Amino acid sequence: MLAPNRILFLCVANSARSQMAEGLARWLYGDRAVVASAGSRPTRVNPYAIAAMRELGVELGGHRSKSVDEFAPDAVDVVITLCADEVCPVILGKHRRMHWPIPDPASDDPSLDAAALTARFRAARDAIRRRLVAFESELAPPAVAVEPARADELDAVCALVAAADLPIDGIAAQFPAGYVVVRDGGAITAVAGLERFGDAALLRSVAVAPGVRTRGLGRAVVADRIAAARRAGLPAVHLLTTTAAAYFARLGFARIERAALPAAVAASPELTGACPASAATFELVLDVH
Repeated sequence: MLAPNRILFLCVANSARSQMAEGLARWLYGDRAVVASAGSRPTRVNPYAIAAMRELGVELGGHRSKSVDEFAPDAVDVVITLCADEVCPVILGKHRRMHWPIPDPASDDPSLDAAALTARFRAARDAIRRRLVAFESELAPPAVAVEPARADELDAVCALVAAADLPIDGIAAQFPAGYVVVRDGGAITAVAGLERFGDAALLRSVAVAPGVRTRGLGRAVVADRIAAARRAGLPAVHLLTTTAAAYFARLGFARIERAALPAAVAASPELTGACPASAATFELVLDVH
């Protein structure tokens, strides 16, 4: 499908969830999407939403709450509603509609102190980010075709992975089923693998050819593998990295102790082979609604 590039996030007050979604989408997607947010009864941007986003380096202080009536239906490609228990606003038109039910982190409950409200807003922020990361595979530029790997490409994939100083131990065991590539003519320019161990999953062998590392190919193959894990109903995706900790943290992966890995992943060829003990261990918990 063609990449949708105009996304409107909706909730009731345009105060918390839709505002955080707007900021996160702009931060994650860059110039690949034009994003906005609105509500049926706009109020003001919640200070806890501003604070939660500021922890990621994303500034909402200049945002304002907007009415859904400010947006023309034909100026939107995708509408994503984030209401859980409320009645979500509606904007008519032929755009694609998606619903991500995220509980409202704002509350008038006097028993909730600042720490509890901060935790609620962080949880909502992180749930939205996971959804956005999974949706990113549908925003890959049309010129970037992420395709299943073929059995006869094993040597070429291993060469690309090895050139990126990543271990190739065990790739053959789940190749080509778990792997996708980007091709340029007859050459493979990007690869990523999602290896399955029952209900556990390992993202591995994310490699991009040196001459094309500023074209978003790595993001495209990673987003595809995360989306595949979500479609399969897997609860989480794990990975180890020695050089890209900040990159994966931005995508919502959380640092965990290596001992916390599922036993099947810990026993995989990559982890028992060449992956050094110094590698950082990450987990992305998936919403699989």
